[in-house]
Amino acid sequence: MSEYQRYEFMTIDRPLARIQLDAVNKLSSHIEASSTHALIEYHWGDFKHDPVKVLLEFFDGFLYWANWGSPELAFRFPHGILPADLIAEYDFDDFVTFTQHKDYDILDLHFREMEGPDVWIDYELGSLISIRDELMEGDLRALYIAWLASQCMMFGYEEDQEEEDYEILVPPVPPAFGKLTEAQQALAELLQVREELLVAASQHSTGNMLTVQKDDFAIWIELLPADSKKEYLLRLAHNEPGLSSLFVRELRELNRDNDKVRPSTGERVTYATLNSESKILQNQREREKRERDRAEHLQHLQYIHDHQETYWKQINQAVEHTVGARYDDAVRDLVVLREVADQFNETREFQERFRTWIRPYMRRPGLIKRLQDHKFDISVA
Repeated sequence: MSEYQRYEFMTIDRPLARIQLDAVNKLSSHIEASSTHALIEYHWGDFKHDPVKVLLEFFDGFLYWANWGSPELAFRFPHGILPADLIAEYDFDDFVTFTQHKDYDILDLHFREMEGPDVWIDYELGSLISIRDELMEGDLRALYIAWLASQCMMFGYEEDQEEEDYEILVPPVPPAFGKLTEAQQALAELLQVREELLVAASQHSTGNMLTVQKDDFAIWIELLPADSKKEYLLRLAHNEPGLSSLFVRELRELNRDNDKVRPSTGERVTYATLNSESKILQNQREREKRERDRAEHLQHLQYIHDHQETYWKQINQAVEHTVGARYDDAVRDLVVLREVADQFNETREFQERFRTWIRPYMRRPGLIKRLQDHKFDISVA
């Protein structure tokens, strides 16, 4: 397979101005760009610019992936809209960085050593871009998913490491982790976080994102100093990006001592514990699947047992032709009938009927060879 790389950018707060779009179009001969979106695909070659710098200058979201893996997802935020210590509680190693600049801040999730999935998946930034708004609203579930992915990359899914190996920084499980948004589910798919690991974490989650904070803006605004109200109105008149989220955050900060607006704190659970619990869940699901498959198979065998004559008729019709494919059909049905006989303790009856049936066809080497390959006793009593 040839190389494939995909770079995708999007704007959210403001469309690109004409001069900006012209500059973006000059970045690559492979680019397709509009005032809100840019896509660059390579089957050979590479992008000659730092995509995070392109994000910082022009866009609000960026997604990269290649056919060999190496996913990267990054967002640009108005400076100060997210707290400076956003990722302080997470042991991200080098997988996630949060960098503050003069006008904007960049959250960059880059998993360059991650291999691609076993099946081809077309990842699209549109399915992930709402994570940006979620983070500005204080929803940290995406960060926790990234933390799980980073732990998987560092420690894998094996259980041969001691618990203390993971005792570095353990973030709390965010509220409502058992009800991930579509964008958060898409992020888990992009970063290949196993479903069982997500479920294990959700068992330690508390609260509901919809009810964690009960906002009473009408009352809170009255608590703001007059100068602050005037400043926010002026910034609103200038259509400042992200102002709404920044305003809401400040109101909540002013009232953080109020129990009604204090976010519930989830448990701090080590990755080793979550990994162990995910293995139990995985084994349970595999056992349940085996049981379902067995029940369905037994139901299928019961149906065949009740319609044996129809199958014998099909077999007779098939061997009337000397075509190899029809022989294959006949032998396949005979294998099923033999299994049915074993299941219902009718093996002797099947063998007697089979010996009677095979006698007229003993001079057909193609059929006999297929039967012998499937361990049928073709000796005639």
